[in-house]
Amino acid sequence: MSDSQENRPSPPVESALARARRLRSGARETTRLDRGAESPRAVSTNALRRVQELGEEVAAFKDLALAFERWHQDMISLTEQNRRMRSKGEDLASIVKELIMLSLNAAIEAARAGQSARGFVVVAAEVRRLALAAQNLSGDLGKDLHKNDLLTTAVFQDVQAGGKLMMAAISGVETGIRQVRADLE
Repeated sequence: MSDSQENRPSPPVESALARARRLRSGARETTRLDRGAESPRAVSTNALRRVQELGEEVAAFKDLALAFERWHQDMISLTEQNRRMRSKGEDLASIVKELIMLSLNAAIEAARAGQSARGFVVVAAEVRRLALAAQNLSGDLGKDLHKNDLLTTAVFQDVQAGGKLMMAAISGVETGIRQVRADLE
């Protein structure tokens, strides 16, 4: 991923930010009196109606910001779940190592016992084969958990950044609305 892609908000966030910029621009336009208007009162009424519409748009943005906060909390839970899974994966790897050692010890003891333990040698070899397969699986699981951690961290950072950008946009629109209301009064 290039640096320009890493620092860029996701398309839904870009769309919301573009909408916020249009709303801010609309709030500024609302304060300008149209010279061809019937009366200042009509302009004021239209401006107040537009401010009300902008306020409703801000409320919709706040709902989106709340969704970002929920996603943020979900990402915290996912990060914690990943930590627990990593811990279990490490426990599994430890058990697999012990199994491999046990199968080696069993093979050594079977070899010492000689011909009478010939069947046990086959069993010890099979246990070792299964333990090595489990070791490979455990290693793959560890790699997948690591990838999952990286992906979770990236999404977590995107959600945080998107939420902050959204809150900044909301704040800008609210400031514009307050300014329009002050200008109209």
